[in-house]
Parts: sequence; structure tokens; C-alpha cells
Amino acid sequence: MKILITLVVLTACAIFYPQFNEDVDSSCAALEKKIVRLVTENKDTSSLITRLVLKAISGGAVTSEMIKTKYPNFPPAVGCSIFYYEVLINPEIGKKLKKVFERNL
Repeated sequence: MKILITLVVLTACAIFYPQFNEDVDSSCAALEKKIVRLVTENKDTSSLITRLVLKAISGGAVTSEMIKTKYPNFPPAVGCSIFYYEVLINPEIGKKLKKVFERNL
């Protein structure tokens, strides 16, 4: 029983860590904030404006829709947490996202 409770607590911590780490209300907003930060790093002052505009627009709604297509069998909060860890662990994903955004912006 103790093992089950420990697993549940660890799973909950893993799911909710991104939103606490990024200081937002949902894991999808945390993922969005992380992506915006990766995409706009090492840019000039216009990146600050881009960050402010992108943060103000959706609050995680765009990321939530993206995650629904990437992980259709998970609730968006869980899928956003999974992808947050993928971006955190694998810097190549951040580079790919940066290239995509640079082409489209």
C-alpha cells in the first residue's frame, strides 16, 4: 500500500512540477512559456515584445490544442507535462522548435 501511495504522489508531482516551475496556472501554459523562452532566447529587444505578446495571447490554449494531436489518448494537462519534460531533457527539440518559429515569424 505504501508503494502505491508513493507512486501516486510521485506521479502527481511529475505532472504538476512544470506549472510550479514556470509559475503559471496549468502545465500547458508552462509548456507554452518554456517554448516561448527557447524560441526567443539570444534575440534582440524585439524578443521581449514577442514574449510579452505571446504570453498574453493564449495562456496555454494553443499548446493544449497542439498536445491533443500529439498525445490524443492523454488529457492535455498530462500530455503537456510529458512534452515539457521532453523539451527540458532533449535540447534538440528546442532547436527544432526555434527553426520552425523563425521560419514562420
